[in-house]
Amino acid sequence: MTAAASALLVGGVGYGLAKQQQMTRVTETQMLLGSVANLTLISHQPEKARQAIAAAFGKMSALEDVFSRFRPNSQLSQLNAKGHLQDAHPAFVDVMAKAIHYGDLSSGAFDVSVEPVLRLYRQGSQSGTMPSDDQIAAAQQTVDYRQISLAPDSISLSKPGMAITLDGIAKGYIIDAGAAVLRDHGFEHILVELGGDLQAYGDADQRPWHVRIERPRSSSSAPIMTSLENRAMATSGDYQNAFTPDLRLHHIIDPTSGISPGELASATVIAPTACDADALSTTMLVMGTQADLALIEQLPTAEALLITKAGQAYTSANFPAST
Repeated sequence: MTAAASALLVGGVGYGLAKQQQMTRVTETQMLLGSVANLTLISHQPEKARQAIAAAFGKMSALEDVFSRFRPNSQLSQLNAKGHLQDAHPAFVDVMAKAIHYGDLSSGAFDVSVEPVLRLYRQGSQSGTMPSDDQIAAAQQTVDYRQISLAPDSISLSKPGMAITLDGIAKGYIIDAGAAVLRDHGFEHILVELGGDLQAYGDADQRPWHVRIERPRSSSSAPIMTSLENRAMATSGDYQNAFTPDLRLHHIIDPTSGISPGELASATVIAPTACDADALSTTMLVMGTQADLALIEQLPTAEALLITKAGQAYTSANFPAST
């Protein structure tokens, strides 16, 4: 569900440390979940840094085998094919528990069981014929995250035809897992970025990582600048994975209506973890500005930047940005 290509690193703690302490910036890139992943460490031990990055990519790749909908043997694909999964990976159970939490928090605006509706739109986009209202309505009958049953080592879908998408939460979870490996190797100055979503760590007495958030629809307006230190950021938008040229239908679907939400072009969330930021940014694109700002007031560790399709920007009270 999440598209965060608007978030681009432009500078930060790494540059200051490298200059002040003659430390080295080490970056490695791989493809994960169909997106580019960049892992960056600032260290005076570049070989150790490369070893840590290799270990982090190993962890992240292993989780892709669990969560990817593109791999027929992934645990997600097995669950969607059979409706139940025994011996579920602990990370899968963990992500599903978080998904249910965000479903409850948003009164169903975040619903990972919307996959049957998304599947119709993906098929329609490929064939050139969008699904009918009746087809969408029928698919919506299978959508209800409350019909997901979890046990310590199993996951079950109660309704026939149910299926799960983790596009709005698994990417953030994988980012957090990669960052945890790097921290376990003893590194403090870290940036883990996957498809524009990211987790950044750095000492409080150094400059934070600076991030540029591009405005959808506008190449002439100045980007919005923000900074991250021991925080994560994710952006959801209507401008990637669109099903129609006018961006009216795209990869984020309102579970209630069966169509894409119509108010916001993008929603960016800063939160303690990338998993939280990922799920919240998807949620906020669905809910809309008024409900989003009310929700964010209940979450003292999160901030949001919302940009409407008309280009108007709104921020929560403490979003660290210059608009």
